[in-house]
Amino acid sequence: MTIYGIDIPVNGVRQAPSPSRGTTAGFEDIFSRELAALQKNPDMPSDAGGSDPKAQMLSRGDGLLTLLETYAADLENPGKSLKQMAPLVDVIEQEVDRFEKSAEAGGSGDEAFMAWVNELSLTARVAAVKFHRGDFL
Repeated sequence: MTIYGIDIPVNGVRQAPSPSRGTTAGFEDIFSRELAALQKNPDMPSDAGGSDPKAQMLSRGDGLLTLLETYAADLENPGKSLKQMAPLVDVIEQEVDRFEKSAEAGGSGDEAFMAWVNELSLTARVAAVKFHRGDFL
């Protein structure tokens, strides 16, 4: 081991110098190779969620799930008070409203997709009602 230019044996054994970093593929090489493979794949849309209403709904749903995960983590955190969590619950309620309006406007005929939309909005609404009702006191 070398500290401040002084070679110090560890447990009485000198460490062999490690190979240089340039011997294996670095992050940049792997990233550029994977990016090139993704760009060649015609199945992947280059604009995921641009004008596709279903993709936009999935993106909104993902955002709502992220908010709910943050809310769950805050509930488990003893350092967070309910007063500190109230703005997050307000944001969750606003996002659920937007999510439901987008679902109504999209009017997807896919029953499984709409069941997912309904389940997610119901879960978020129940969490907000429980918060306002005081279930977590």
